[in-house]
Amino acid sequence: MKKPALAAAFLFLASLAQARDPEWGGLGAVAVSPDGKTICVGGDNRVLYVVAAGSHEVRQRIWVKARVGALAFNKDGSRLVLEDDDEVLHFFDTSNWKELSTVADAGDCSFAPGADLLAAVGSRPKPCIRFLSMTDGSEKGKAELAARPLCVGLDAAGAKAAVLTEINPKESEEKKLESSAMPKDLKGAARKDWTQRNDGKTSTLSWFEAPTGKAGASSKVFYSVYGRVHMFVAGGAAHVVTYDDACVRIPESGEATIYEITGSYNYGRASAPDGKTVVGGGLRSGAIGAPGEETSKFQVDSLPGWPEYYAGFAFAPDGTCYGVTSASRLVKITKDGKIEAAVPIY
Repeated sequence: MKKPALAAAFLFLASLAQARDPEWGGLGAVAVSPDGKTICVGGDNRVLYVVAAGSHEVRQRIWVKARVGALAFNKDGSRLVLEDDDEVLHFFDTSNWKELSTVADAGDCSFAPGADLLAAVGSRPKPCIRFLSMTDGSEKGKAELAARPLCVGLDAAGAKAAVLTEINPKESEEKKLESSAMPKDLKGAARKDWTQRNDGKTSTLSWFEAPTGKAGASSKVFYSVYGRVHMFVAGGAAHVVTYDDACVRIPESGEATIYEITGSYNYGRASAPDGKTVVGGGLRSGAIGAPGEETSKFQVDSLPGWPEYYAGFAFAPDGTCYGVTSASRLVKITKDGKIEAAVPIY
């Protein structure tokens, strides 16, 4: 393959990596209704499953044609928002599970159901953050960006949005050091902090008023991310939960503090609606707790054959967490990290 063709292939793969798609096969998304009685899950097979929370019985199977990357109920539970792998949002009436409308060019959503608002990354006519109603998909505002957004987070009140955008490495003021220069005694979050401060890559954290899109504070941060992440805003700070567990808290001042959730990898990751609890999971195991504090570990029973990974999480109103896996299982996890059920969904 010639170099131009090879470069084009890498660009194509990079663009695919930004789409909200099931990352690990099987189930990839889960949402719990505001009354805690209904769970919706979906993933690689293009089916939306409506599950009774008490019995874990599948009540309905809806062929949605697209791979399911994210799910969320609106404030009163009358609508379900489904984000597919082509950055299209689908709005379902939960009284009859009929699709009402779609909105294109809206990816990597951050949801604030209590405010009937979501923030989505748009690209037309140039990079932007779109603020949309979770009930009908109508656009409430927009914030235009000067650079490609890496992720967006919205607070529970739907009043503030934080956006992390990349800085061209050639324009970064951060020096790159080889890993051999890292102090040998660094472990865990301290080790990841050193890596982030010395990889030669930085980002810009920008704040916006939601849903108007009015620009607020902006700061350069040593922290940068790669691939898909989960971002949310809580306690006056932006949080980013990453696959490699180099999670971070960044207040408006821009001083980043790195923390871990699992101490391993977060194949699936999520936060509670109020941002007071985070969860991450990898190969059969995961952890749940307050951001930056000690977490409770959990592990599901082992299945024969190919390894099973957590792929997504969501929280019920009472704080119970539900995870979905690459083996198409729905896992119920208590607030203190105990697994109460692990049920195949098919």
